[in-house]
Amino acid sequence: MASEVIRNHEPVSAPPHRSHALFPLAIFRVNLRDALAVWQRHFEVYLRLWKMELAAPLIEPFFMIFAFGWGLGSLIASAVGGMGYLSFVGAGVLGFTVISRALFETTYGSYFRMVYQSTFDAILATPIEVESLAFGEICYATTKSLIDAFIILGVLFIFGAATSPLAIFAPLPLVFGSFFAAALSLGITARTFDIDSYNLYLNLYFSAIFLCGVWFPLEVLPAALQWVAWMIPLTSAVDITRAFLTGTLRARHAYEAMYVAFSAFVFAEWAMRSLKRRMVA
Repeated sequence: MASEVIRNHEPVSAPPHRSHALFPLAIFRVNLRDALAVWQRHFEVYLRLWKMELAAPLIEPFFMIFAFGWGLGSLIASAVGGMGYLSFVGAGVLGFTVISRALFETTYGSYFRMVYQSTFDAILATPIEVESLAFGEICYATTKSLIDAFIILGVLFIFGAATSPLAIFAPLPLVFGSFFAAALSLGITARTFDIDSYNLYLNLYFSAIFLCGVWFPLEVLPAALQWVAWMIPLTSAVDITRAFLTGTLRARHAYEAMYVAFSAFVFAEWAMRSLKRRMVA
């Protein structure tokens, strides 16, 4: 059973409380075995609910492709970003849906486990520390996003939106993008004491996503907004995903990948520290 993963988990020989002087960064206080136990507990719950969990990534992309790829795309005669609008928006649908999955998992999902179900309290009653719990939460959200990514990628192949053999690697940049979104959202969750407060965060997210090159190329934006857009790590994640789908990889995508990975690390560190402050207070 899922709860037995945590209950039967045996501590490793390392001291349960590591010195902050020796490990100034929270990431260094993560016990991978403990984080894996948290991940496994969540994933066993996922396997019990797999039918409902897979419904959204199967249904939502079809309607998005119909509405944007075929509906809106039929009104766009010229190529967009050097490709057909179906291929262009297909990458946007993939990136938007997958990253949103990670965001919702560590907002409402983590909040319910922390506040209403007291799952976090039960886990922390074992030798598992907050940093390992937080890392397990982020990795689980990323895993769910990765599963959805391959499902949606199959839908894109069916509709002809994926035009390159490299498209099979399109989920890779979304792993980092989802990790970033999950870490950021978990940090927000750790500082949220009223579930209605998510309305502001989600409003900011869905507003910012319009600047990330999901539905239209960034080149049509004013120069100032283009700078703002490129500061959002999700923009780079979507751009690299589109490059894999269409076989248009460039050298700049390596720098974009490093930026997304660095942002994911920074916000994971922030999320661990924030959750530590919340759960230990």
